[in-house]
Amino acid sequence: MTYVFWHSYLMFHQAAYIRALAALPGNTVHWCVTQALPAYYRDRGYPVPDTGNVQVHTAPTPEQIDELATLPGSMQVFFGLRGFALPLTAFKASLGAPVHRFLMTENRYEPGAQLLPRWLVYTWDALRYRRHLSGVFCIGHSGRYGGARFFSACGYPVERIVPFVHVVDSTLVQHAPVRREHKEILYVGQLIARKRIDLLLRAFSQLAMPSARLRIIGKGKEEHNLQQLADQLGVADRVTFSQGIPNAEIGAAMAAADVLVLPSRFDGWGAVVNEALMVGTPVICSNRCGASDVIENGRNGYVFESGSARALLERLRSVCQDFHWNRAELASTESIRLGGTAVAARFQQNAMRLLAPRQATRQPAVQWD
Repeated sequence: MTYVFWHSYLMFHQAAYIRALAALPGNTVHWCVTQALPAYYRDRGYPVPDTGNVQVHTAPTPEQIDELATLPGSMQVFFGLRGFALPLTAFKASLGAPVHRFLMTENRYEPGAQLLPRWLVYTWDALRYRRHLSGVFCIGHSGRYGGARFFSACGYPVERIVPFVHVVDSTLVQHAPVRREHKEILYVGQLIARKRIDLLLRAFSQLAMPSARLRIIGKGKEEHNLQQLADQLGVADRVTFSQGIPNAEIGAAMAAADVLVLPSRFDGWGAVVNEALMVGTPVICSNRCGASDVIENGRNGYVFESGSARALLERLRSVCQDFHWNRAELASTESIRLGGTAVAARFQQNAMRLLAPRQATRQPAVQWD
């Protein structure tokens, strides 16, 4: 099978399964991108991902786009058709060719003032493009705030929307028991309003565990406000703000923590969830994060109602007081379940299912895990 992926850059949250897909017998995989890696990520220490046997085409010419987008019988996968010039150009070039087209997209169901305008433009896209697509791979699929609900409301057939994930490479960091007398709660990410670190601080301040510590790794325009809030809540002496940590050291910080928290008001996915689970650290995640799809309450973490400090506090108590797990076993299980090999096999299986006659696919989409 020939696959052609169209992205704006070599996404490190997609590379693991695309590389694994190319390693499957009989597959040829092309990855077409506008650039290898944006300066924003290079400056933060992200390397260009390993692409293995994938045939990479950086800044393809119009002639190359036409040739690759029309390879007979190929699986054409377009990562977004709105806001990404290369995928949309390739999609238009593929029209009329004997190829199979798939849209891959993150969930866009972000509650707020922009939801209605966003729904209108994506509905317009669906009216124009859905008849040319064999299916939609939705990153952040499930739940009442999931992409399946959003994209089906836009007009894409719900039976042709299948769950998908972002994927990260396994880290060499393995969990080693940390001998200390306190619980360490960790947040990793941007310090911006959408991430709701303020909610985490408020819940943490109510946690009846004076020995607990909260470490916040990241930087952003909310840093000063959050430091002030920690002081107002009386927990400044138990909260550490860390910025400028090399990306390569984040895995070790995750492995050393007792739990990672992602309290966002909205995240299309949230790859820190994968990263934490794959080193054996359980996760507390809001139900408006796409990565909540991979959390199984009580097994590898908990999901809580976004915006509710009380719900988050209850989950923090559950992890800090009642949650027992084998960290090495969790790391092993999640590294396999969320790893590139398993996701590549699942992707290929779903792609072939979506190419089956329409009547055979009129059933609920198989959950990705």
